[in-house]
Amino acid sequence: MIAKLDSSPLGIAVRIARIDWNAMSQDEGRRLREFGLLEGCEITPRHRGSIFSRDPLALTIGRMQVIIRAKQAAAIEVEPAA
Repeated sequence: MIAKLDSSPLGIAVRIARIDWNAMSQDEGRRLREFGLLEGCEITPRHRGSIFSRDPLALTIGRMQVIIRAKQAAAIEVEPAA
């Protein structure tokens, strides 16, 4: 089952299935690649900004914690991790 990262449940590991690089600027894409957000990467959504907003989204990638915007998370499709 494929879902968007911005709607994935918190605390459950997922694998990146596809990233729509055209939905973001070159700088945003470069930044996500530098963080290691690539197809096949396993990540865990940790927490969202506030009760009223889903922005930003904190992720765990390996031992690193990264913050991304909800707009960027909406361009990332994920599937359950093995």
